Amino acid sequence: MSSPGWPAAPRRYRTKAVDHTGGLTATALARQRAQLLQLEEEILGSIEATVEAALADKLASEEVQARIQARLREERARLEAQVTAQLEAERRSLLERKRHEAEQARKRQEELDRILEENRRKVEEAQRRAAEERARRDAEWQAALESRVAQRGGLSARRLKARLSSENGPLLV
Repeated sequence: MSSPGWPAAPRRYRTKAVDHTGGLTATALARQRAQLLQLEEEILGSIEATVEAALADKLASEEVQARIQARLREERARLEAQVTAQLEAERRSLLERKRHEAEQARKRQEELDRILEENRRKVEEAQRRAAEERARRDAEWQAALESRVAQRGGLSARRLKARLSSENGPLLV
C-alpha cells in the first residue's frame, strides 16, 4: 500500500505502558527493597568502621598527639592567665575597699578629735568664766568686808575676815 516511488512510512506498533518494576510482584519488590536496605546498612557500617579505624590511627600518631599536647598547653596557659588576671582584679578591688575603709576611719577619728577638742575648749572656757565669776564675787565680798570694817571702825580687817570665814566657811581669795 505504499505508492511507488515514495519511501515507505515507518510502521507503528501498539505499545503497552512501560512497567518500571520490571514486571516484579509486590513481594519480590519488598524483598528487593529489604536487600537494598540491608546492603546500605552493611556499606554504612563498613564505612563507619573504616572511618573509626582511620581516626584511631590518626589520633595514635605522634604528630596528632604532639598537636593535642600543644593545644592542651596553650589552653592551660590561657586559663592560667585568665585566673591570674581575675585574682589581680580581685586583689586591686580588695585593696581599694581597704583604702576606702581606712580613709573613712581616719575621717571619723578626725571628727571625733575635733569634737573632743571643741568640748575641751568649752570646758576650759566654762572653768575660766567660773573662776572669773568666783574672783569677781570674792572681790565684791572683799570690798564689802572692807567697807564694813571702815564703817565700824573698831574691828580690824583680819579679825573680821576670821569671823566671817568661821560663819561662812573659808574665804577663797
